[in-house]
Amino acid sequence: MKQKLLFVEDERWGVSPYFFELEKNGFECILAQNGDEAVRSLRTNQISLISMDIMFPPGKVLGEVPPINAGLKLLEMIRRGKIRNCNPNIDVIILTAVPNFEIETQIRKLNVSAYLKKPIDFSTVIETFSAIKKESLKNEEQPIK
Repeated sequence: MKQKLLFVEDERWGVSPYFFELEKNGFECILAQNGDEAVRSLRTNQISLISMDIMFPPGKVLGEVPPINAGLKLLEMIRRGKIRNCNPNIDVIILTAVPNFEIETQIRKLNVSAYLKKPIDFSTVIETFSAIKKESLKNEEQPIK
């Protein structure tokens, strides 16, 4: 069964080059271009992994936050269990070109699996996603004590 990977990115061209390679590696890629689409996808799909930019249109569900804070707000909602059917401990990879040290610091405190800054080598991105998937599958196989 393929793991569902949600990309939260308002610029499709920024992530679509990864889709083909990731789908060959056992992922089903879903794109959300704003906060409303992201929350809807998290509520209605069994998402295994999230790749998120830190800046995108927040939509109505994230409230009155500027686009530069949309990623932080969405991640806070996820970690606090505020999105129905979404595992608050889900693996999240930040994939961004936005240089904002303050937001980066806040996001890292919310336990992200990786923080990748663009421009970045294509193979590094694919390797990061594959390694997190492999670790996730290994953890699922662990017996419950």
